[in-house]
Amino acid sequence: MSNRGSQNRGFTLLEIVIALGLIATALMAVFRLQAQNLELQSEAKFITMANQLAQDRIARIQASDTLSEGTTSGDFGEHYPDYFYREEISEMPDMEELYKIRLSVFLEREVVVKDLSLETYLFRPKK
Repeated sequence: MSNRGSQNRGFTLLEIVIALGLIATALMAVFRLQAQNLELQSEAKFITMANQLAQDRIARIQASDTLSEGTTSGDFGEHYPDYFYREEISEMPDMEELYKIRLSVFLEREVVVKDLSLETYLFRPKK
């Protein structure tokens, strides 16, 4: 007795290839989204950290007794080894007690360099 008339067939090779193609396409989309998520998370971490460091540096400038015009640069110490800053302090023309402070924070890791710049004004009466 043979089962020639039986309709119990398996999947064809074409159906398996199409299913694998659909799964591969879905997985590639998921992997691409995960990579984009990691990149956005890294950018958000930098912006948050750079903003905090810049606010700390501006608070130190505000707390200082004297303001000296010019450009200075430095780092944020051993706790933030890859972060550097550059600050430019200039007196506003026609307003002798108002200073413009431009602060840039840089993150330098291997070949990646990110930067964030803040600009603010500080009133400092002459003594």
